[in-house]
Amino acid sequence: MNIYENVVILNPSLNEEELKSAVDKITDLIKNSGGDVLKVDNWGKKKLAYELNKQKMGVYFLFLFKAPSSTVKKIEDYFKVFDPVVKFMVVKLGKKQIAALPKDITGMPVASHEAA
Repeated sequence: MNIYENVVILNPSLNEEELKSAVDKITDLIKNSGGDVLKVDNWGKKKLAYELNKQKMGVYFLFLFKAPSSTVKKIEDYFKVFDPVVKFMVVKLGKKQIAALPKDITGMPVASHEAA
């Protein structure tokens, strides 16, 4: 399985409960498609670089997950029809990026030279 980063910009007009519901739906989709969510990080409400769908602000979320490549297609197709999502981007992490992640997130054992 590959490790992916997914940045999602959600509609800023959603209240806390609707944001939590949207995040839960995304994590459930990843898990139900054979993936494993490693981390969900709320970056908060930020000003967009340019207007998207008549929105000047957005609520940013970062999802770090491990999944088969077929899951990414399902996620992207879902985002295209899921109304709270303003914009999204899924990136497959390379070996160097995976090595730079904290070991507690990836679930990989810490190498012996790092423990010394």
